[in-house]
Amino acid sequence: MDLKLNKPFGTTSKTADQPALLNPERRILTYWALATLGGLVLLWDWISAWKVPATLRVPGLPIYLLVSFILSQYLYLLVARYDGRPIHWGATAIFAIGNGIAETLAFAAVYRVGEVIGSSVVGLVAPSIASLAGFALGVGLFVIYGGLIHGLFWLRVLPPHLDDSPRSRRIRAYRPLAEIGLVLGWSLCFWLTRDLWTVVFFHTLVDIGLMLKVRPPIFGAPAA
Repeated sequence: MDLKLNKPFGTTSKTADQPALLNPERRILTYWALATLGGLVLLWDWISAWKVPATLRVPGLPIYLLVSFILSQYLYLLVARYDGRPIHWGATAIFAIGNGIAETLAFAAVYRVGEVIGSSVVGLVAPSIASLAGFALGVGLFVIYGGLIHGLFWLRVLPPHLDDSPRSRRIRAYRPLAEIGLVLGWSLCFWLTRDLWTVVFFHTLVDIGLMLKVRPPIFGAPAA
């Protein structure tokens, strides 16, 4: 879902039609704080464990993670724009590290809630497929949360950054499939190895790509 903002990003006007544009850094920091708090409560055993080697040993999973990341970023590169804003390396580092960790905690927490509910409920009647059912519900909630947070939060906090040409619209039609492929790989890390930190790594790379391609005026980055 693509949303268009009627006013320029970063405006200081306090009219009622643009509250989402005010204090983007404050909104982002609040989101990170809530995500981190939820992650500490629900995911401490994942946070405190280093499962990256286990993920690397799963046949095919490292390749899948890499290919799905490259595909999603290639499609994003084709449709995102920066409207003349310069690269700001300090803002890039702050956002990529902060969001790479905090939002991954939010994603993992949502996934884990779904997994626990799905496996518990299905386990009452079909224990043999309880784990698979938990994975399926975890992925489903992950996809739903990812869509909602990007549509209702990020597209309002970040400046308009998706090209609207006919070519870009055709490409954008395939991006949700690539994003679901990315979510599936990250969820496999959660399900198979309880590996949070590989997902943090790939999410940080995704956020670096966003900052280099969109260059939003946040955390000290200039507007133009």
